[in-house]
Amino acid sequence: MGPLPPRLVDRLNVQQRGVVAPVLPGVTRGALRAWAAARGWPDLPAPPPEDARGWLWCPATLTDLRALPAGHAAEALVLSPADVRFSPDDWAAALPHLPPATRSDLLRALGGWPDDLAALQASSPDPAAEPHAVLAALRHAPATRAVLAPAWPPELLEAAACRLAASPLLTPSVVSALSVDPASVQALLDGGWLLPDGLDHPGPEPVWQLPGLLRRVLNPLPERAAAQAAAHALELAGHDAAALEALEQAGAWEDALRLLARTARVAQGEASLRAALQRVPPALRATPPAQYLAGLLARSARDPDGALELYNAALTGLDASPGDPLRGVVANARGVVRAMRGDAPGALADFESATQGSSLTAGEAHHNRAQLLIQTGRHAEAEQSLRRATTVFRALGDAEREARSLGALGGLQFGRGLLREATGPYAQAAALLADRPREAALARLNLAEVHAMLGDEAAAETLLGTVTDQDALDGWVRRLRALLALNAGRTEGALDLLSGPRSEDPSLQAETALLRARAHRELGNVEQAAGALAEAGSLGLRADLEAALQGAQELDAVIEAARQEEARLELATALLARGGEADLQEALTLIRAHGLRTLLHARAATALLAGTPGAPTRELFPLRVQTVGPLQVQHAGRTYGLADFPTRKSAALLLTLALAGGPQPREALAERFWPDAKNPLASLQTALYHLRALFGTPLISSERGVLTLLFPVESDLADLRDALGRQDRARLERLLHPLTAPLLVLPELPHELAEERAQVERVLHDALRSHAEAQAGADPRRRDALRLLITADPLDLDSREKLVQWHEARGELDAARQERRHLEDARRSLHGG
Repeated sequence: MGPLPPRLVDRLNVQQRGVVAPVLPGVTRGALRAWAAARGWPDLPAPPPEDARGWLWCPATLTDLRALPAGHAAEALVLSPADVRFSPDDWAAALPHLPPATRSDLLRALGGWPDDLAALQASSPDPAAEPHAVLAALRHAPATRAVLAPAWPPELLEAAACRLAASPLLTPSVVSALSVDPASVQALLDGGWLLPDGLDHPGPEPVWQLPGLLRRVLNPLPERAAAQAAAHALELAGHDAAALEALEQAGAWEDALRLLARTARVAQGEASLRAALQRVPPALRATPPAQYLAGLLARSARDPDGALELYNAALTGLDASPGDPLRGVVANARGVVRAMRGDAPGALADFESATQGSSLTAGEAHHNRAQLLIQTGRHAEAEQSLRRATTVFRALGDAEREARSLGALGGLQFGRGLLREATGPYAQAAALLADRPREAALARLNLAEVHAMLGDEAAAETLLGTVTDQDALDGWVRRLRALLALNAGRTEGALDLLSGPRSEDPSLQAETALLRARAHRELGNVEQAAGALAEAGSLGLRADLEAALQGAQELDAVIEAARQEEARLELATALLARGGEADLQEALTLIRAHGLRTLLHARAATALLAGTPGAPTRELFPLRVQTVGPLQVQHAGRTYGLADFPTRKSAALLLTLALAGGPQPREALAERFWPDAKNPLASLQTALYHLRALFGTPLISSERGVLTLLFPVESDLADLRDALGRQDRARLERLLHPLTAPLLVLPELPHELAEERAQVERVLHDALRSHAEAQAGADPRRRDALRLLITADPLDLDSREKLVQWHEARGELDAARQERRHLEDARRSLHGG
C-alpha cells in the first residue's frame, strides 16, 4: 500500500465533515481506507446521506461522483487526482537514496502518484542507475505488477488502455490515430484511468494521460506502427517531447533520432543534449542525425571546431538524399559555426542552401543570413532576408519568431537612419508580443525611441506610458526620457534622469554613458563628457561620432565611416558639425528625406539659417513659445528667456505675433507698444533689428504695412486648443501633467500682453475643466485636477464645491471642512463681504 503525500495527510487531519476519494483507481483508495479506519470512520459503499458526518466515500466513476449531495459537495473534502500527487519535496523525502537529478527525472516521467512511489520503494532501484534504466526495470518487475493490480483496467477496457499506452499524452487526434473507439475512451475517463494532464499545452484539444508507470506496464513495448501514428499526431499538435517519448519507448529509433534532430537546439544546454545523445543506440550514432546532434553538443560545450567537423560529416552522409529536410537543418547549423569562425562566404552559402522551402528552418536561415549580412555591411540584402523570414514565420503561425525578425528589421532600419520605415516593424512586433509583456514592452520602447528621434515627443510619451510594472526596464525608460529631455533642450533634467541606479546590463550602461557624454558636452563640461564617453566605446560609430563632436577625433573619418555603414542619422549629424557649404546642403537633404527633425535642435543646425533662408528651410525650424509659467522661446536648438531679449517690448512684440495666428498691421503694433514715442514706427523697426541680432536670422517680414512671422509657430496654447477640439483626454492629461501651482500665464509681461494673457487663461481654464470632468469620481487625479482649476481661478466656486464633495465621499472630513472654509471665503470675496 502506497503512502499518502504529507500535505494531504495534514488536510485530512483537519476537522472534516467527510472525505470523498478521487476517482483514481489504485493504492490511493487503500491508503485512504486505512486512514479512515484509524479514525473509526465508515467506508461507505454509496453516496453519504445528507446529514451524515465522519465518513469516507470512494466513488468508482466520475458519473457516481455527481450523486454527491449538494451539502457534502460544499462542506466535505472532495479530493481530485491532483491532491494525491507527491510534490517534488515529498518525492525527495520518500526517495533519499536516489540522486536529485534521478529523482527529478523519475517524478517527471511517472507523475508522482502514490502507486509509483510504492513500486519504486518495493523495487529498491540502484542509485547509480540512469532514470531510463530504472523505468525499464520497473516495467518488468513482479513487484510493480502487484502494486498496480488495484489500478488495472477491467477486462473490457484493457485492450483499449493498452493501445492508448503507446502514447505518453492523449488528445482526440492521438486517440483517432491509434484507432481506439470513443466509447472506450469515455469509459476510461469516467473510471479515472485517463486524467487531465494539468499542464499548459499548445492547441485547443484537451490533453489526457494514463498514469506514467501504469502506461509503461500496460504496454511495455508498443507496436512501432502505433507509436509512429501517435507521434505524428502529437508532433502536428506541437507536443514534440511526447512524440519523441512515444517513438523511443517503441524502439523506433530512426524516427526518434530524426525528430530529435529537427527539434533539438543549442539553447537546451550541454547536459540536456548529452542525455539525449546517450539514449541513442550505439549502432545509430554514426548516422547523419546523430552526428548533427553531436555537433550541437560540441557547440554547447564551446567546441566550434568539433561542431564544424561533425556537421561536415552529417552533410556528407546526407548527400545521398538531396531532398532530405534534415539537410537544411544541418546547413543552417553549420552556417552559424562558420560565421562564428569568421568564414562569412561559407556561412552565407550554408544559409542560402537552408532557405529553400517554407519550413521553420528556412525562416531561421533567412534570419541568420540577415544578421551576417548586416555585419558585412550589405544592408539592402539583409533587409530582404528579414522580410522573407517574417513571411515564413507568419505562414507557419510562429508569432514569437516573426516578432523577433520584425524587431531585427526595425533595428536595421533605425541604424540606417530610416526612422519612418522602422516604425512599422516595431509596431507589428509589439502587437505580436501582446501576451509576452516584457518583450512587448521592449518593442514599444524601441518604437518610442524612433518617435523621439523623429521629433514626435507626444507619441514617444504615449508609448512610454504603456510600459508599466516593468522594473527590469526602468533603466531603459529613464534613458529614453533623458533622450527626450536632451532633444527638447532640457539638458540638466536629462542628467538627473541619467544619474539613477547603475544597471548591470552592459548594453544599457553603454547607452546611458553615451547620453551622459552628450549632455555634459552640451553643458560645456569637457572632462565629464570625456569620462562618460570612455564607458561607451562598445557602441562603435555612435561613440566615434561623440568623440569627434568633443574634438577627440577627426570628423572626416567619422563621415566616411557613416557613409560606408549607411548610417544616415550619424552622417547628417557629422556633416552639420563640419559645417561646410556642401556639408550643410547634404545634411539638409538627409533631414528632409528621412524626418531627422531632432538634428535641427542642435546648435550646429543654426548654420542652415545663415543669410536669408528659403521658405522650405524655415519650415524645418519652428518657433516654440511657452505661455504658461516663465516665458520661454525655443528656436534652432536654443532657448531664450525674458532676460535674453534686448528689451521687454521686443519680447512682447514677438509673442504677440506668435500668438496672433497671422500677419498684424505694422502701425497698430507700433502704437500699441510705443504710444509715447516720437516715432513709433522707428521704435518698431529698432525692435525688429534687435530680434534679428538675437536670433541670428530674420524672424519677421515687414512688407505692405503688415508684420509676418517667417517661421512656423508651435505653442502650449495651440497644443491645448488642439487637444480640446479633438476631445483628446489622454493628450490633455499629458499636457497638463507637468503644470504645477502657481499657474501663471505670461507672468513677466502682465501689462504688455494683457490681451494675450486673457486669451491663454480662457483656454487653460477650459482645458483644466475638461480634464477634471474626465476623471472618475473617486480617482485622486480628479482631486488634483480640481486643485489646478482653483489655482488658475481662486474664485471658481463650482470647482471648490466639487473638491469638498470629493473629500466627503472619501470620508476625509477634516480636509472637507478645511476646503469648505476656503469655499466660504471665496464666496464672501466674490460678493464683496
